[in-house]
Amino acid sequence: MRLLLACWRTVVGRLLPLAVTQLLIVLWQDGFTWASLGKQLASGLPAWGVVSLVAAAIGFLALGRRARASGLALSAGALDERQTHVLRAMPVSEGWQERVRDRLTASERAFLVAEKGREEIHFRWRPGRGDQSVWGSMAFDATSGDVRLDVRDGEGLLGVAGLGKGSAFAAVCQIARAAGLESLGAARG
Repeated sequence: MRLLLACWRTVVGRLLPLAVTQLLIVLWQDGFTWASLGKQLASGLPAWGVVSLVAAAIGFLALGRRARASGLALSAGALDERQTHVLRAMPVSEGWQERVRDRLTASERAFLVAEKGREEIHFRWRPGRGDQSVWGSMAFDATSGDVRLDVRDGEGLLGVAGLGKGSAFAAVCQIARAAGLESLGAARG
């Protein structure tokens, strides 16, 4: 429920300039009177409220679909610009770090991949169809088999379902699926 409210606040923030512009145009055409202002507010606010709630529900459902497909927990932090999740490579066996690296670099969405020793890898990831990307890094813990995935949004992506937010979470879901990583159930964002 908190994520749906966060989606709704995001949509309202994006639609507010459009709603105010529409209200001013109608008031300009009808002539500004208190009666016309009250009439426009009484009819316009509920309509914009319904439109924004539908758009928020679409964004919420899109985030939920991505989370279910990747096995990650969905929380109110899914809209944050920075996502940090501890995941595990499945199965954890000899050579699991190389498998994760190979799967990541084999993806068409990954580019500018730079390894920082055997313990860390930095990369850019395209969560959408365009050229915009997010920054990401993976830190490997060889003893436990855990992978700390840190993804930061920074290019003003359109986000999930046009929310303007959620690109980092969408990228985490895509990376987890592409690299064969599974959630430990403890996501931090």
